[in-house]
This record gives sequence, structure tokens and C-alpha cells, in this order.
Amino acid sequence: MQIQLGIVMDPISAITIKKDSSFAMLLAAQAKGWPLFYMEQSDLFLAQGIASATVKPLQVFEDAQNWYALGEARTIALSELDVILMRKDPP
Repeated sequence: MQIQLGIVMDPISAITIKKDSSFAMLLAAQAKGWPLFYMEQSDLFLAQGIASATVKPLQVFEDAQNWYALGEARTIALSELDVILMRKDPP
């Protein structure tokens, strides 16, 4: 079964991958073959009573210089995702 995983987080461009637990979770999910979708808090909205977001497909890499790649943005209903991690300013 392929899980569609979304993550709401601080800008991925500013993380330190060696100590970021969100990044570690993304690597593990990607290793399982789960499609990843990236969003920031400002990408979330309500449209005609439907929780929605502008998401970007995400790939992550264990490379300190090039640790992520984002695809083209698209708008979806959050119900299309199986899991949503809310990792805004995690401890």
C-alpha cells in the first residue's frame, strides 16, 4: 500500500539535516516508497468548506549540499493525503 504523506514544516531550505527530526522522518518514509508532499503553514487554506493546501512533491537526499528537490505546486484537498505531519517549529 502506498501512503501519501504530507508535511507542514518550516522552510526546508533552512534546515540542518544532521539534526532535523522532520528530515529523518521524510527519509524513512521515502525509503518505504511513500510519495512526499511539502507545504508551509501559509499554504493551508479552506475552500468552500474543504481543508486544502498548495503542495509540492518532495524528494529528499542525504547530501548536505543538495538535500531536497521540489516539484511543481498544485492545489489539493487535504483528504487526498493519508498522513499529514505538522512539524512547524518542532522541539
